[in-house]
Amino acid sequence: MELLDCKNFKEMILSGANNLANNAERVNKLNVFPVPDGDTGTNMNMTMASAAEETAKFMNDYIGDTCKFLSKNMLMNARGNSGVILSQVFKGIAKSLAGVQSADVKQLAEAFLNGSRAAYKAIMKPVEGTILTVVRESAEMGEYLVKKNPKCSIEDYMAYMVVEANESLKRTPELLEVLKEAGVLDSGATGYCCILEGFNAFLQGKPVTRAEQGQADEQAEEGYCVEIVVNLNEQYKKEFVINRLETSLGRSCNSIKIARVDDSVKLHVHSERPGDIINTLQRFGDLDTVNVAKLSKGHNPTLNFETASEERKNCAVITVCNAEGIASKFKELAVDYIVFGGQTMNPSTQDFVNAIREANANNIIILPNNSNIILAAKQAKQLAKNCHVEVIESRSVIEGINACINYSPDVEIEDNIRSMSQAIGDIRTISLTQAVKNTTMNGLKIRKNNYIGLLDKDLVATGKALDKTLLATIDRAAQDAEISYLTIIYGKEITKAQAQQILDYAEEKFDAEGELIAGQQDLYPYIIGVE
Repeated sequence: MELLDCKNFKEMILSGANNLANNAERVNKLNVFPVPDGDTGTNMNMTMASAAEETAKFMNDYIGDTCKFLSKNMLMNARGNSGVILSQVFKGIAKSLAGVQSADVKQLAEAFLNGSRAAYKAIMKPVEGTILTVVRESAEMGEYLVKKNPKCSIEDYMAYMVVEANESLKRTPELLEVLKEAGVLDSGATGYCCILEGFNAFLQGKPVTRAEQGQADEQAEEGYCVEIVVNLNEQYKKEFVINRLETSLGRSCNSIKIARVDDSVKLHVHSERPGDIINTLQRFGDLDTVNVAKLSKGHNPTLNFETASEERKNCAVITVCNAEGIASKFKELAVDYIVFGGQTMNPSTQDFVNAIREANANNIIILPNNSNIILAAKQAKQLAKNCHVEVIESRSVIEGINACINYSPDVEIEDNIRSMSQAIGDIRTISLTQAVKNTTMNGLKIRKNNYIGLLDKDLVATGKALDKTLLATIDRAAQDAEISYLTIIYGKEITKAQAQQILDYAEEKFDAEGELIAGQQDLYPYIIGVE
């Protein structure tokens, strides 16, 4: 093949996305930390899958326009650091192919090289031994092949790229000590190799398919259009969050539209089980309007989803968490909008764009509360219009809470940024969970299902007993600095009495004070802030 036309480009992208989807769980298991929220494969798949499917339907014969469409969709779907980096790679590719109808091998090689440049540019402190390295080295070697053999085919170029990408992947442990110690390859880089292998498979006449592909759309066409207006009850007048309902319905429904006007919520959704949707909405209050109709092609909402504009605030705070108890604490601290997400379900760029719109403020502060969410929040900041957005790089809900304690809606945003950023630096986070695999880290031999204690990003303790492992982690934190105050967020499986025993230990041993918060979080029995 001398030219890659738009039709083949779309099929190539779909094959790459399918191969990534088929290997997402394998990529997840490569996570360096043996924690139950290794979700690199999931994030990359969610970034690319729906974007690839929508691109396959995009009616355009120009590869440049089609790649731009793909890039925009990936940008909005991007989740997690690897997902954001992947979206930036395709942003660079799209920019290089702008205006191109069909790409020759030289243009393709230049596009992938530009994709690498865009990815590096998006990261303030690029780390080698990650997806960045594999993207760059494979693109550089692809360019080398084309310069050496200008008449090579598209198929030869991509086959060469796959070989070089996998060779680069094998070298990642040599560049990143934490990979070498854990005995794994970089997960994001592995995901990228899966995409290239899918591209190559299509070009070799063996496109990768997914058994479940297209089923959701087919089910929706055979289902029902459900439209509901619900008047919120007193509880949900305060607690209802559009993003949380969208996430819940998104597991089984299509064409979801939700809008809130004062104390009413309007919903339009396509579902095979309309009764389930009605039952779900009844939890929030009294049903004012219910319309259920057999789904037909071209069906559009009959409800008006344009919300009345409210008075614009001067400043608003958006924060991320995935547990009701933690969300309640943030609401006590004057947080305006909560994006539900965190471990195992990183919110997308689109989730933050929606939150920025809903917050309706001149100045907005975003607290991601997870290192794997920061890039998506920053990407949303770049897309924000008609408001000033700042992202404070909080890496845990503990840091987010401490930042919000130092927030005041009545002061200038610059002063809030300064005081909230300082508050994040004044606290450390202890996290306790169970290991999902055997590994070695920081000289500790980790056994699957044993408890592990993390101090910020460092794994510092492990053992069979929950309390013993947690107390060892607290003692380790005390070696670095005197402990005077603990914020103990205890999870669903922990009682208040059990959490109180931990606080009593710290009060007696370190003469510290503290606070207990019933976080109701899964996976992590304890998340503790130490000051």
